[in-house]
Amino acid sequence: MGLSSRTLWTLRRYWADRLGVPPEAFEKSGGTVGDAEEGGIQLFSHGDSLIVGVPGPLLDAAEDRSETGIPLDADDEDAVHGWLTRFDGIERAIGPTFYGYADRETFTPVESDARALTAADAAAYRSFQRSIPDTEWEQGGTQFTPGETVGLFVDEELVAVAGFDVWEGVLAHLAVVTRPDNRGRGYGRSVVSQATEKAFADGLLPQYRTSDAWPWSVALAQDLGFHRFATAYLGVYRR
Repeated sequence: MGLSSRTLWTLRRYWADRLGVPPEAFEKSGGTVGDAEEGGIQLFSHGDSLIVGVPGPLLDAAEDRSETGIPLDADDEDAVHGWLTRFDGIERAIGPTFYGYADRETFTPVESDARALTAADAAAYRSFQRSIPDTEWEQGGTQFTPGETVGLFVDEELVAVAGFDVWEGVLAHLAVVTRPDNRGRGYGRSVVSQATEKAFADGLLPQYRTSDAWPWSVALAQDLGFHRFATAYLGVYRR
């Protein structure tokens, strides 16, 4: 079972607005270039559609280059990276990235002892954060918010944490980190499952974003019923 038509409608309109294209761009074959408000060049591959959101200063160049062919095969990482980094000011390209979503029809929760952390768990949270390499925390860490942040304890030790940021009142952007010496045991999936339940309770659509270079992370999402809506790339501005 795939995402419901209502969920797809919501996602197409949300990302059309963010990427500066009409919602119909996600339903037609070929490439569409839009005027995105955010920094960098965002490229979304969705089915047979490829949408490129470009900030205003680079938009004319992007439209000119689209005439010679946007690299429509999002699986051709080298071609996409090469296309993105040809733009003046773009230093590097990131991707491919998995953008996955679950709705109540697709979500497959797991039972566990994961729970919302309380103020009494602050010390355990700080100890947990110190156990995570800085680069990993930057990518998957979440702020400690009692009653909101989800954690899982094993033998009185916090082993995994998940939470989410709210995007535009629509999406719950999930983040998850597992203690390095406790990976591969399903703990990350447990806390993400609980955080996803909370997102639904808050009336939000849960989003799981991760690098396709990390198949274990993609598998975690898919095991919980997250479906790939898009494969994305980002052209990052030179600092």
